[in-house]
Amino acid sequence: MAKAGVLERDGEILEQLPAGKYMVKLKDTDMVISCYKAGKMKQSHIGIIEGDRVKVEVNQYDMKQGRIVYRYNVATKAQAHENE
Repeated sequence: MAKAGVLERDGEILEQLPAGKYMVKLKDTDMVISCYKAGKMKQSHIGIIEGDRVKVEVNQYDMKQGRIVYRYNVATKAQAHENE
């Protein structure tokens, strides 16, 4: 659940930048914003690569920056199709 004044959006990682930043293309608006990993993702050492689908929190007053709070697990979908 998002905090007050924060919008949650889905997106896709386009590029990994220095200093732990990522360029993310938002799904619903096709905007490209700069994002960083949330603290829990850093602590858990969750890796993010280009092409991953992620959930991003964006402040409604500054839509150019965001925080990556979740990485969707795409591998489980691929494994499910192989088992069918």
